Amino acid sequence: MDTRILLVVPKRHDCINELRKFINWEEADIYVFPEGFLDTEHLGEALDIIRDAGKFVIAGYDDKSGKAPKEKALVIDKGEIIGETTKCIITPNERNSGYVPGSEFHCVDTRFGKIAIPICYEIHFPEVARILAYEDPVLFVNTVGTSMWHELQFEQWTALGRARAIENEVHIVGCCHYTDGIAMAYCYDCDGRNVLLAKNAYGAFLVKLDLEKSHEKKIAYFKDRLPALFGRITEEV
Repeated sequence: MDTRILLVVPKRHDCINELRKFINWEEADIYVFPEGFLDTEHLGEALDIIRDAGKFVIAGYDDKSGKAPKEKALVIDKGEIIGETTKCIITPNERNSGYVPGSEFHCVDTRFGKIAIPICYEIHFPEVARILAYEDPVLFVNTVGTSMWHELQFEQWTALGRARAIENEVHIVGCCHYTDGIAMAYCYDCDGRNVLLAKNAYGAFLVKLDLEKSHEKKIAYFKDRLPALFGRITEEV
């Protein structure tokens, strides 16, 4: 049975109006919003909107409620936060802005199955997706902050998303904000087939995936790993 996933490419810094618009844009099972979409100031109102709509939402969250800000992803089921992840691999710009990283990669248990959420830049690291894949998720959700700055970055980012899907045999979706760069939403299935590649478009894009197929592991790369030879991956460089 297919799960309907709506990937939203919204305008930045207007989360309440954009949430109201897209939560009713098209009927879906899962609504995905990009990194930093929600913020501490508007979180309570956003949860009320999601609760009233009775929706299941995965959204980036700029958390400034503590001593130091963190980039997170929240999983919200009918207005209740049922799980969250914190960005562990932060960019130099984020470090310079005072953001601090998380300390653990983990999936979130949901009524659809386990969902892995590599946040923005983390999709560039195959180790992140592989660690998450050990938990046998049905879906990777790559919440991305800004648009791509240039054509090469767009090509690299979507290629990396496809690679993460292929090497772990897990469906992947991703979306970013609509800013002054190249906005995108993408989806590759667990075989690496291109389901969606939206470029420079504001709005929301519906994909349908059979999430159970992420459990099949037809090629079974995990069985052919050689952990005894992979120790250098954890070494400092």
